[in-house]
Amino acid sequence: MSEEKAIWLQVPTEIVRNIGFNVDEKSFAIYAFLLFKKFKAFNNCKIDVSLKDIKVVTGITDNRTIKKCFVNLHDQGLIKYELDKDKLPINKPLQIIMLEPYKSDYFTQIPLELIKSIDRIGLIGFRLMYYYESYINRSNITKLFCYPSYETIQIDLGISNFSVTKYNKLLAKEKLITITKHKAEYDPFGDGGLEKFNNHYTVNLDKL
Repeated sequence: MSEEKAIWLQVPTEIVRNIGFNVDEKSFAIYAFLLFKKFKAFNNCKIDVSLKDIKVVTGITDNRTIKKCFVNLHDQGLIKYELDKDKLPINKPLQIIMLEPYKSDYFTQIPLELIKSIDRIGLIGFRLMYYYESYINRSNITKLFCYPSYETIQIDLGISNFSVTKYNKLLAKEKLITITKHKAEYDPFGDGGLEKFNNHYTVNLDKL
């Protein structure tokens, strides 16, 4: 991937980390796609998006689940829309107004190619990529990694330890992240006072 040619999909960092929000991985993927549609509309806050496109991009096929995600995003002040109380429009585009209750200069960006990889890395993998990237300061080439604990990830994203491990392994297999063990500190409460290790995560944008 050439950085000069890449299209970067920017998502507000406070939404990536759920700072003041409660956006699950399904709603996050839909919201990211809506941000892309806004970008394609020359940043016009009023966009049209088809239900079919949402299903193809996110892999979410159940209309009730998609509607629940829209309700979630609407209730948190991220989008505005008018939908039928019982069902989503199938034969016409959804008309969405993108709201901006966040700092426009405080975002996390990853090349658009990542959203095209959801079928390979899953919705949780997609969210974790943005989450890890949000902690990396790419202006400091000596610290291009982050080290959130499993407990922090679980609290921020509502993802179980099992799922974090599963999708970390998948992302590593796809070479999208590199995971290294790092000795964090001596833990006197561990088994036999063993030293505690934290993962260091490197996001490999060049692999997209």
